[in-house]
Amino acid sequence: MIQIYKLLLIKYSDCSYFMNKYDFLNRNSLSGRQIILWSTFFFGLVMASIITGALSMWLSGETRTLLTVSIVLQDILVFILPAFITARFISAQPFTFLKLTTAPQWRTILFVVLLLVISMPAMNYIVYLNEQLSLPEALAPIEAWMRATENAAKEVTDSFLSGNTLPQMLGCILLMGVLTGLSEEMLFRGALQGTLLQNRNTHFSIWLAAFVFSVLHFQFFGFVPRLLLGAIFGYLLVWTGSLWVPVIAHTLNNSVVVVSSYFFADNASTDITSSALGSALENIGVPTDGSFPKLAFISLVLTYFLIRYRQYILKPRHSE
Repeated sequence: MIQIYKLLLIKYSDCSYFMNKYDFLNRNSLSGRQIILWSTFFFGLVMASIITGALSMWLSGETRTLLTVSIVLQDILVFILPAFITARFISAQPFTFLKLTTAPQWRTILFVVLLLVISMPAMNYIVYLNEQLSLPEALAPIEAWMRATENAAKEVTDSFLSGNTLPQMLGCILLMGVLTGLSEEMLFRGALQGTLLQNRNTHFSIWLAAFVFSVLHFQFFGFVPRLLLGAIFGYLLVWTGSLWVPVIAHTLNNSVVVVSSYFFADNASTDITSSALGSALENIGVPTDGSFPKLAFISLVLTYFLIRYRQYILKPRHSE
């Protein structure tokens, strides 16, 4: 009996047995990669929900602590681990597959900063347009659900950003900026886009990964700008060959939101000047009188030319 057990253990411990027996689990097939990616994703989502639910009984009344733990669990179990497991399933060098072994050049970081700053007015106007979305009356229940989902997500974010001390701000930057930027880019650009690129057209892969990235945030009145951001992150990865570049871009984008919330939020601890400045930052490119968005248009044109002639700043390791 023991000998039979040993033979079975030797036979089935090698995952290649299952990949040979079940072709859809083959590491060279797109279906096999996606099955591994999304099965581990949903397993991580379930585990994070169970653990968070259990901890809520011990952390009742400590909303900020519970949110912190929830974000960490989500980033690790839902994003980082599925990305790493998928990469390891595909390659013996998972960090290389995820493009985490190539450090960005200083000129690449400069390009990212310029891109985010120059595109801000255009992106703000796109955010404004997306927020004005209104579905036909026949789809009113769907719109109500979308707005409820949006408001619920906003309440969670606002609750986490409700602190007004420097350590709290730095903690939010670390969690919502650095950790979230790294974990989401590992899953959506490193793993998802990486698996798609091996079987699909480059642009199709980038936009599909960006679409999934935006959908899974379940904030539909920010869907279009998040889709565009996801695409920008995807192209940054293709242009530079380093996942650290979209990670930096994602981190900077999220961190700006955190810093703006702490320094410019309209609350009792913030003066009128700071509140006005925060509002101005959020509305750069959005005309208050309904006129033509000149600044947003200029921003869009400059963004196009910056991307079009990026080779003068970047030294891409890979061609498109």
